[in-house]
Amino acid sequence: MDKKRDYYEVLGVSKNATEKEIKSAYRKLAMQYHPDRNKEPGAEEKFKEATEAYEVLSDPDKRKKYDQFGFADFNAGSFNAQDIFDSIFGAFGGGRSKQSGGSFFDSFFDFGSSHKTKKTQKRKGDDIQMRLNIQFENAINGKKANVKINKYDTCSNCKGTKAQTESDIVTCETCHGSGQVQQNLGFFSALTTCNTCSGTGQRIKNYCKQCSGNGYIKNVVIQEIDIPAGILSSEYIILKGFGMPSPNGGSNGDLIVFVSVLAHKHFKLTANNDLVLDIPISIKSIILEETIDVPTPYGIHKLKLNKNMPLNESIKLDNLGYPYKNSKKRSKLILNITPYIPEFDKNDKQKIEDIFNNSNDKTYKNWLEKF
Repeated sequence: MDKKRDYYEVLGVSKNATEKEIKSAYRKLAMQYHPDRNKEPGAEEKFKEATEAYEVLSDPDKRKKYDQFGFADFNAGSFNAQDIFDSIFGAFGGGRSKQSGGSFFDSFFDFGSSHKTKKTQKRKGDDIQMRLNIQFENAINGKKANVKINKYDTCSNCKGTKAQTESDIVTCETCHGSGQVQQNLGFFSALTTCNTCSGTGQRIKNYCKQCSGNGYIKNVVIQEIDIPAGILSSEYIILKGFGMPSPNGGSNGDLIVFVSVLAHKHFKLTANNDLVLDIPISIKSIILEETIDVPTPYGIHKLKLNKNMPLNESIKLDNLGYPYKNSKKRSKLILNITPYIPEFDKNDKQKIEDIFNNSNDKTYKNWLEKF
């Protein structure tokens, strides 16, 4: 605006206006011109103008200076309407917050109009959790397991209302059925959830005897759970509809089954999901390059030994480790070899000694000569 208007004129109050009258005038203008409510050209400028006027006239010291010196003591560039607005309403998360499609004003302010109670939407019941221990073999191969679980069903007597009869459900006296109460905060009003009825708008005089006022009945059932091959500890399986019933006629929540894979006696799972197996191998089998049987989760694997194989390194067998979920691929099976000398009698010992005496073993001699 080219020419700054008198602050009293902007708010439409007299120079003798009380603090309450100034607040009321600003409230009316803020409702009319705030950008969240009014998209017409010039509305935002009028909102800024009104906020600037309120910021000065609501402060006793600034108002006194303004009455004495006018605009001379105020720099127009020092005012930011949205900052001033946010400083007033910052406790609610900022002046431009949107909630459920409405503006900040629609969510928090009562401008004298009648409150409309929103139609309660049916919501899903709460999810619940349980932990299931499964054997290593079942995690490797997958299995359908029958598991005993708690099943929560809506009470047949109260239909989830928690009341003994329909007449036991009465309108909340505090909020008169709206589920909200109006809280006066200075020059505006905020709507908050009613503490008496927790926002339901209703109160129960006598609770249902069949479900003890829970709204649901707990039954123990045997449920088949499909355990996929390759599942890992801390992963979970979701059973749809096995959670808590909805409080207002919606669908049940889900049961989240967290899995713990029990440790195997021999196979160990690494951080990379490879399997590790410590296996003892006879020196005789290595020297003679025998084919040995290696146990795997999927049966016996035949492994041909090599007399030159490094005994301080592991042997890695592809696609014989832990399965990847929803895939035909598997990780590696890592064999940690522990060589051992088999037992033999005195005659066998002499035969072995004769064999090695006749062998051409230069490895140790060559190594020793380097010292």
